[in-house]
Amino acid sequence: MKKMLVVVLAIALLATAGVAMAQGWGRGMGYGPGQGYGPGGNAPCGGPGCGQGYGPQGSWAANLNLTAEQNQKMQSMREGFFKETLPLRNEMQLKQLELRTLWAQASPDQEKILAKQKEVNALRAQMQEKGTKHRLEMRKILTPEQQAQAQAFGPGGGMRGGFGPGRGMGPGGCPRW
Repeated sequence: MKKMLVVVLAIALLATAGVAMAQGWGRGMGYGPGQGYGPGGNAPCGGPGCGQGYGPQGSWAANLNLTAEQNQKMQSMREGFFKETLPLRNEMQLKQLELRTLWAQASPDQEKILAKQKEVNALRAQMQEKGTKHRLEMRKILTPEQQAQAQAFGPGGGMRGGFGPGRGMGPGGCPRW
């Protein structure tokens, strides 16, 4: 009877641990405020991921009176950026999963964890560099007057990544164990 109870409890523990691990990282800042879209991708949403974006629907863009051509160029550049960085983002997610797996071990290996964290940090640095270059290219689309107005939105002129507050890798992101 005791063996049966232990087996049932072990199965229940494994099942709930699997669900907890599937939840992923804790809530963090992600890649920064960006334009989020609701179901279907056709309308701005009101939840995590929404904020000032650099697409035609970004709140700061409306204040800059962008032309249709500027909006089109920015959208095209944004799509190109996401396509270009997709492999990097996928690799980063894979490395984070590997890191999470290392942490989940009964006896976590400090050296392996630190090595994997360095890999994740290197990928994150690459992503940030690409994002900075992308924002600088986006600025070139703006007229000098629009660039001056954009400075009111803070560093980068409000042109930040396209993700947003929520599940992410930025400050506050931590495993759920």
